[in-house]
Amino acid sequence: MNLTAKPARWLNPVALAWLILLGFETLCQVSLKLAGEQSGAFEFTLAAALNAARSPWLWSAAGCYLGAFLAWMVILRKSSLSSAFPTSAIVFVAVMGASFLIVGESLNWSKLLGSAIIVCGILMLGSDTPKPTDH
Repeated sequence: MNLTAKPARWLNPVALAWLILLGFETLCQVSLKLAGEQSGAFEFTLAAALNAARSPWLWSAAGCYLGAFLAWMVILRKSSLSSAFPTSAIVFVAVMGASFLIVGESLNWSKLLGSAIIVCGILMLGSDTPKPTDH
């Protein structure tokens, strides 16, 4: 009897990293939008920068950038940059949906068509099977 269980297929570290990246990148953009709305008109002055730094949304965005960076490093360790970078365009679609649901921004047919084109382009890239490198 084999007592060692294989990890579930959906726990693939790269697939999980993609989901984490998508979540962090989407939350980051929404947080930046909310930080901008909270801090008001921005000028390139120390006072405006300090005012913006008081926004918890800005700190949320900074944390999301760090989380997205870590997820991206996991993705790039196992994927080729030429496939991973274009695939990251799925973030545009997620941010559009989140801005509609959370911020109340408009969503029209041209945006939906653009999102469909992005998704089709990503699907056309296919899966990534990088060759091992010698370095």
